[in-house]
Amino acid sequence: LTFRLTPRKPGESPEEALNSWRGRAALIIPVNFERDARRGEGPVVQLMIDATDSNAATALGNYAQVLNTSFAQKSGIGEFPPRLVSLEQRLWFNPGLSNPIYFGTGALGLMLIIFPALLGALTTAKEYEVGTVIQAYASSLTAVQWILGKSILYVLIGLVEFVICFALGLFAFGFQFPSDPTILLVATVLYLLAGVFFGMMMGNATGNQSAAIQGVQMGSFLLSLLLSGYLFAVSNIPAQIRWISSFLPATHYIQIVRNSILRDAGWGTSLRPVVALLILAFCFFMLNVIQMRKMQFKG
Repeated sequence: LTFRLTPRKPGESPEEALNSWRGRAALIIPVNFERDARRGEGPVVQLMIDATDSNAATALGNYAQVLNTSFAQKSGIGEFPPRLVSLEQRLWFNPGLSNPIYFGTGALGLMLIIFPALLGALTTAKEYEVGTVIQAYASSLTAVQWILGKSILYVLIGLVEFVICFALGLFAFGFQFPSDPTILLVATVLYLLAGVFFGMMMGNATGNQSAAIQGVQMGSFLLSLLLSGYLFAVSNIPAQIRWISSFLPATHYIQIVRNSILRDAGWGTSLRPVVALLILAFCFFMLNVIQMRKMQFKG
């Protein structure tokens, strides 16, 4: 009832199993374990724990230690020393269980979701408040051209913010450059597009700067803070609201950032969240196009 066992694939190393999220820990039992245990030679069992999430790694280590002690007491294999099996833990990806590394990577996603989204929401809502949106309606621009023209600038501003935050993370949180930075760069562009399109969607929907700000704060920042896996694992969120996490761009981007910076994983591990970001960005873009459909007329 404590662990869900996952069998090892042929030729799969413990590092590959942890890197691909197939397991949170890898139990390595040596050859001739039973024979050495019956002889009282004290075989060493290695438990390799993914310490990306330091809280979960600590809990896993404590559970394993209790199970090891219980096994030694209840095995009943002759009269041997109380410590029949020696448990040797090895924490992977975050050996020191450093909280700044874990929360610093997640903070990168939260920083990038709030500012560009606010810019997109404010500039779109201001168009309605001032009335200058009429110029866009009367021009020959299509809705796609108007939305892309508005969003590209804020995506560029977001990329500058990403460079600044990543540079600060190198000194403050111990970030490391991934061996394949293309994954992180592509995901960042898609993430910024999703954030800006979401902000513009709120600005188009409300037409008021104050309401747009509140919508962005609630829809992008607050939900991302609580339900994206930044503070605690998504699997620990109540099932009734866990589905919301799948519709938050921050959920997928934080996973990609941790895969790239902490695990140094490649496209094979991060492809699914990258595709999810692409789908979310496209959906927010299409919602903006639908909201601006009044521009789709022939002069």
